[in-house]
Amino acid sequence: MIFRSRKKKESEAAAAFAEMRAAKTEQIESAEKMEEEKEDDLANSENALAEAKEDLEQEKKTLAENQKFLKKLKELCTDSDKKFAERKAMRLKEIQAVSETIEILTADEARDAMTGTYNFLQTLTARVSKTRQMAAKALRQAAAKSRDPRLSMLATSVELDAFTKVKKAIDDMITTLKQQMEDEVKKNDYCKSELQENEMSISKTTDEKEGLEAHSAKLTEDIKALTDAIAAAEAEIEQLRVDLQRASEDRLSSNIAFQKTLVDQTMTVEVLKKALTRLAKFYDESFIQQKAKQTPPVPTMEYKKSAGAGGIMEMIEKLIQEAKDLITESKKDEQSAQTGYEATVADTNDSIAALQAEITSKTKAKVAATKEKQETEGDIADAAEELAGLNKYNAELHADCDYILKNFDVRQKARGEEIEALQQAKQILSGANLS
Repeated sequence: MIFRSRKKKESEAAAAFAEMRAAKTEQIESAEKMEEEKEDDLANSENALAEAKEDLEQEKKTLAENQKFLKKLKELCTDSDKKFAERKAMRLKEIQAVSETIEILTADEARDAMTGTYNFLQTLTARVSKTRQMAAKALRQAAAKSRDPRLSMLATSVELDAFTKVKKAIDDMITTLKQQMEDEVKKNDYCKSELQENEMSISKTTDEKEGLEAHSAKLTEDIKALTDAIAAAEAEIEQLRVDLQRASEDRLSSNIAFQKTLVDQTMTVEVLKKALTRLAKFYDESFIQQKAKQTPPVPTMEYKKSAGAGGIMEMIEKLIQEAKDLITESKKDEQSAQTGYEATVADTNDSIAALQAEITSKTKAKVAATKEKQETEGDIADAAEELAGLNKYNAELHADCDYILKNFDVRQKARGEEIEALQQAKQILSGANLS
């Protein structure tokens, strides 16, 4: 009866295990399907990352080309400035030579020597008044100081043209110089403001880009750590299932051995009991027969068991007790083994459930990190594009503004001196005595 009850429990346990195994198999298949989907998402993310890196390389090449263009532009500007300075110096030397030639030709010695030969010089000299000479001298001094060829040309006009035309030319030139000064002030302020704002934007965008790249690198590490953790948890689940399968097989083998031991020892007890009963019956009948044959006056002797027979029966009784003890011990061992197996199954199921929850949680975290990384890579690309535009604009600003910023003070001072010289020349022509 105990054997049948035990066998029924074992059958129920086996059925429960089969049902649990089917459920866990279904969970495994579902998890494997989820894993395949996540692997597809990972592949798509990696592909997007590769494309973003390719775009980044392209932007770097564009930036290098822009920097190369800026370098060539600076070289071209430097060369243009040098050639302009050379041309300006040449023109000033030419103007100086012409002015010196005129002074030589209009000097007293030249006039006296050429009076009889060139009557036009005498006429020209008569027309040049002291006032014009003073104005022309003031303008030539200003031209030599500022190196502006327009002042030298105006000095020649003072000597040759009427005062009205000269004064108008002086006023026009003063107006032009003042307008140029105002324009350069505006251009200088504009260049300073734009360059400062541009450089601040470049610095800010560069910092943002570096921060995004650092964040992207951290997300890459996080995604790798999560991937490794998920793989480790899946491997641990697989190992737990293998261990549980082995424990189930060991439990089944142990139960089969227990059932065999129980059957064998039960049969042994029954056989030994039968043998003991047979011996007891034999010795009891022998005792009765012997007692019936004894008649008076023969003295009745007390019946005693054979010493050999007693030892055999005692040995059989001992064997019966040992078999019973073995049955009892086997039942205890079987119960202990079953309890341990059930605890192992429960612990394994709890561990697998915890690991599956961990996998689910980390899978969600990985998906979120992958999405955030894609967004970050997009922000990096936008920042790189913005930075390329800012650097290009910076190169254009330097090409347009460097000469103005470098020479602003000198040019403003020179124009101020030119205006002052023009105003003095006009005052002289108007009859003022500035000596």
